[in-house]
Amino acid sequence: MQRRDFLRHAFSWAAVVSAGVQGFASTGTAKRPSGSLSVLSFGQRSGPRPVYSVVPVVGDGRWIWKQPPENQTGYLDPRSYELKVGIRLQGTGGAVRIQATTPVPLEYPEQKIENVRLETQGCEAGLREIESGAGQLGLSAPRIEAGQVIAAVATYRLTLHKQYQGFEKAMFPREQRPPTEIRKRYLQNSPGVETNCREVQVLVRSLASPADHPWDQARRFASWSAENIQARLGPYTSVAAAIRDRVGDCEERSAVFVALCRAVGIPARLVWIPNHNWSEFYLTDEFGVGHWIPAHTACYSWFGWVGAHELILQKGDRVYVPERRRHFRLLDDWARWSGAAPEIHWTAELVPQPSQLGEDPGPGARRKDGQGEWVLTGSHESDQYMRR
Repeated sequence: MQRRDFLRHAFSWAAVVSAGVQGFASTGTAKRPSGSLSVLSFGQRSGPRPVYSVVPVVGDGRWIWKQPPENQTGYLDPRSYELKVGIRLQGTGGAVRIQATTPVPLEYPEQKIENVRLETQGCEAGLREIESGAGQLGLSAPRIEAGQVIAAVATYRLTLHKQYQGFEKAMFPREQRPPTEIRKRYLQNSPGVETNCREVQVLVRSLASPADHPWDQARRFASWSAENIQARLGPYTSVAAAIRDRVGDCEERSAVFVALCRAVGIPARLVWIPNHNWSEFYLTDEFGVGHWIPAHTACYSWFGWVGAHELILQKGDRVYVPERRRHFRLLDDWARWSGAAPEIHWTAELVPQPSQLGEDPGPGARRKDGQGEWVLTGSHESDQYMRR
């Protein structure tokens, strides 16, 4: 599939699922087969969480910037990658009504999808943008027998960029009027990001006043989150718990920043990459043009720019999944079926590609393991500088 066709794709399961096989969005009217309906998602696995990077990264100056460039702005230093994302199920006995999903990337200014190819075995499958900022690969099959394999693999050709726009306080008026759609989507609570909780309200009064410029407020919130929430790896808690207990990993630090921004009327969202996340906040410039500005509170220390090539898995932290009938902060790997539980493997592998034959493809190869963690797999000499 060429890039232009991919971008026009409606991402509707109905367009992907053939007649006689239920689509992911239409499960309510079918008669349920005998036996209970079983569900498995990442949260039921044992092992470390997939979002936890906190160890500070010191750039090597080439693959990871130490400082932004002096005479350039924009989306810079393009690098090519191949990404394979897949779902594989093997039957252990008879099972019916099989459905499974896994997150996939979407296109952003800093992340271009050059093309994508979808391959299937024994199932129907497709790609969808479930809502702005969140995409999924999904498969469905009417049944699976013992020993039978059904699978879907999406292979992407991506171009990832670093970004430096030269953002500074003077570009943005103190009085901000973000668009209605931005306010509705990025000023409300989301799962585990409680903007209206007492802990956020008390903290924000101690850090900001209504007269402050929003740039200064955001910078102060980012500094507070990085300096006051002690690094501790573990399952995500909540914004309220992170402020109260002063511990967390990159996810708590970013979520606290987002909640503080929203509490003073600055739209903000989480940005998710393999094993890590950061935040973006939204300001309009003097011409009324809106900008999403990155803010890092763990691992990287950048404010207003991104000095590494990172695969963006999701932007936003309130995604409604129709099959599961609720909102999620981060899309996970998920499956359901009726009957004997199949063996399920959700896979992903990111491999840097040379821009031209013989060129150094660079560091940063990763693979998602059985616990959902993206582990570094390359042998490049600069992998020592990569975020873990």
